[in-house]
Amino acid sequence: MSGKARWWRGNLHTHSFWSDGRAFPEEAIEWYRAHGYNFLGLSDHNVFQDNPDRWIAETGRESYFAEYLSAFPDAETRQTPAGGREARLRTFNELATRFNAPDRFLLLPAFEETRSAEYADGHRSELHMNAVNIPALLPSIAAPDFQRVERDIPLADFLARHAAETAALARSMGRHGLFMLNHPIWTWYDISPEVLVETPDVRFFEVCNNGSPFAPAPGLPDDGFDTDRFWDVVNAFRARRGLPLLYGVGGDDTHVYRGEPHDGMLMPGNAWTLVRAETLSADAIIEAMEAGDFVACEGIEPEDVTFDRSTGTLSVAVAAKAGAARTIRFIVSKRDFSETPVKTLTARPAEKADMPRFERTFRIYDEKIGLVAKTVEGIPGEALCASYTMADDDLYVRARIEEPGEPLCTAALHPQHRFVAWTQPYRR
Repeated sequence: MSGKARWWRGNLHTHSFWSDGRAFPEEAIEWYRAHGYNFLGLSDHNVFQDNPDRWIAETGRESYFAEYLSAFPDAETRQTPAGGREARLRTFNELATRFNAPDRFLLLPAFEETRSAEYADGHRSELHMNAVNIPALLPSIAAPDFQRVERDIPLADFLARHAAETAALARSMGRHGLFMLNHPIWTWYDISPEVLVETPDVRFFEVCNNGSPFAPAPGLPDDGFDTDRFWDVVNAFRARRGLPLLYGVGGDDTHVYRGEPHDGMLMPGNAWTLVRAETLSADAIIEAMEAGDFVACEGIEPEDVTFDRSTGTLSVAVAAKAGAARTIRFIVSKRDFSETPVKTLTARPAEKADMPRFERTFRIYDEKIGLVAKTVEGIPGEALCASYTMADDDLYVRARIEEPGEPLCTAALHPQHRFVAWTQPYRR
C-alpha cells in the first residue's frame, strides 16, 4: 500500500422503490452522499435498475411523492388512465450520471440475489446474496421461468452455484465483481457456518446487518449463535484446510429512510464498510476488500489497522472520544481445536407469529475457536492503541473494537454494545 491510500466509507446493501425499499432511488443515494459516504451499492431484490420504463403509482405513497417531488422537481411524472399519478424510477446509468463525483462519491451497480430453499421435512432457509459492480442480473434470475424457491437442494450447493454464476457473469462483462452472503442467521439461523466451510469461493459475508431483526434463541449459549461465533467457526476450519479466509462486511440493509415502522428495521447510517484504497474506483475498492484491507463498522471507526505478516502482529488504533472508553479484543483460533463438537443442540425460536416453527441444529465447538487472546481497555476520553503478536499455535487473528452503552439495536443476536467495529482476520 502506498502513502496515497486513505479510508473510504461505503454501504453495499440498501434498497429503494425498485424493490421493497421505502424511498425513491435518488432519495436513498442522496441520504448516503449527504452523510459523508463515499460509495454505495443500491442492491434491490432480484432486479437491476436498467428498465427505463418502470413507473410507480402515487396511491398509497402520497407523502413519499410530496417529499420526493419537493427535493427533485425534475422528476418525471404522468397521469394514469384512471386519473391518478405515477413517477418514473430512474435507471442506474441516470443515477450514476447525476450523483457520481471524482474522489467524492461512487454509485456501484449492485443487486441482491434473493432465493430460498425448501425441504420435504418442512424446513426452509433464506439465501440472500449481493452481487456488486455487475450491471445485470444473473441469467438464472432473469430467465422467464425463474423460481424464487428451490426444493431439496443442499444449501452448500445452492450457494456455490450462485457464487460461480456471479463470477462467470462478471468475467463475461470484463468487470471486477464482488459476491457477498448477506445476514446468514436471518430469518432464524438459516445458514450454518458449516455451509461456509464447504463453499470457500464465498469470500465475504455480513458480520453486521442493521436491517434485520432476529428472534430470540432459547436453549443456546448466551450470545445465541451470533455472527462473531459463526465467523470464527468458518475461519478455524478454513484456516486448518489452507482455504481462503472469510471476510466480514458491515451493511445497513436499509429499507426505511423516514423513521416509519417496518419490521423493526433501523434507519440508515448505523453500519458500514470502511475500505482503505488509493482511489475511489470500483476496481480499487474491490481489490482492497479482496486483500482484507477494510473494516466492518457499527457506529465506530478505527484510525488505523496494520498487520505485519513477518511477525504476525496486528495493531489497532482508535481516536479519543469525549467521555467514551473503548476496548480492543484480539480474537484467535488455535491450531489444535477439535473438529468434533463439544455438544450439539436443537432449538426453535420463541413463539411468534412471523417466525418459523421448525427446529435448527447447532454444533457448539470448543473454546479454542474464537478465543479472546488479549483484551486492552482504554481510558474515557483518551485514544487507544493496542497490538497482538500471533502465537505459534494461532491460526489467525482479528480484532473487535467495542464502546459500551445502550445498543443501537436491541434485537437478539445484535452486538450488545453501543458501537462495534471488526477488523478482518489475518494470518502469516
